[in-house]
Amino acid sequence: MLDWDDPLGQNTQAAANPAVVEQALASLSKIEVTETTQTKSVQLNGTEPVRADDKRVVNGLTDINQLAPFKYPWAWNYFLNANKNHWTPLDINMSQDIHDYHHKLSDTERHVYENVLSYLTTSDILAMRNIGLAVMEKMSAPELQIYQARQVYEEALHTWTYQHCIETIGLDQGEIYNRYRVVPEINQKIQMANRRLNAVLRADIDLHQRDDLETFVLSYLFFGAVFEGCWFYNGFSPIFALQRRGLMKGTAEQLQYIMRDEVMHCGFGIRTVKQIIVENDVQLDPVAICEMWDEAEACEKAYSSYVLRDPILGYSADEHMGQFRYIANRRARQLGIEEPFPGAQCALPWLDEPGQYSQGEKLF
Repeated sequence: MLDWDDPLGQNTQAAANPAVVEQALASLSKIEVTETTQTKSVQLNGTEPVRADDKRVVNGLTDINQLAPFKYPWAWNYFLNANKNHWTPLDINMSQDIHDYHHKLSDTERHVYENVLSYLTTSDILAMRNIGLAVMEKMSAPELQIYQARQVYEEALHTWTYQHCIETIGLDQGEIYNRYRVVPEINQKIQMANRRLNAVLRADIDLHQRDDLETFVLSYLFFGAVFEGCWFYNGFSPIFALQRRGLMKGTAEQLQYIMRDEVMHCGFGIRTVKQIIVENDVQLDPVAICEMWDEAEACEKAYSSYVLRDPILGYSADEHMGQFRYIANRRARQLGIEEPFPGAQCALPWLDEPGQYSQGEKLF
């Protein structure tokens, strides 16, 4: 049995601490057991048993430490499904990528590859902070928090994956990691996300206040539908375009695992936002929603123009933006709001082919 005072088993046997035993027995004596003709309930300090109907996504009054009964079984299912996609970057052979990068990619293709990784390395750390610091602690139903705890781990795993690619191929880590600070087109996207994160990281934010609640919902909507649902989803596509030609297949395989995670993050975020809106009768400002999409599109256009300043075989900045608008409309439909780019068509139909690229999209 695990000994908390000696978890590595370096001591033979630790004796029980009498003071700890006495304290535990005293706590047990405070438990009040009540019986009715229908059920027996154990109540601590007079607290009522948790009822699923009383739970709320935010501003709930039930015990945050009690998982069941579930109010949101779909959130628990997200957690169970997420654990089916368990992997690490060390599971994937990167030897061909090393050869491809140094001997097969053109200068233009190396520019694309490096800058996609440069953007993603910073973005996943930002996403990890957003869920762990700005979102998860505001949830008042543990089944949501448990999935989000897994999500925090996955964002850290994704960051490890990009680092593994950068290190394995032999890129200059300091130079790659600093591009988000010195390349305006990358920095612009990060700063937009930071603004929306910082808006709900305030110590004085109170979700019982209507303005603060609406700010939180709009921030979480941005991260679920735009940041993860469009920017990440679309951000892997240039690497997948290389993979279709037999290049950088190890990196692309890693991004396929990441895409499945990110699509689940997106789906969970959208479902959670919709639940908050229903439970709290939130009326989002359509002007603010429109401004969010317009700013996200402008950031993505500047980014794609830099990363794909010269098209690579089978992929261009125009196709990238066409796919962004198409996916943005999909996210809007999932949210039940007006499409931001009416008439946008799928610019990269091979991304929606059954199988490798669209696997995670079928989960919600």
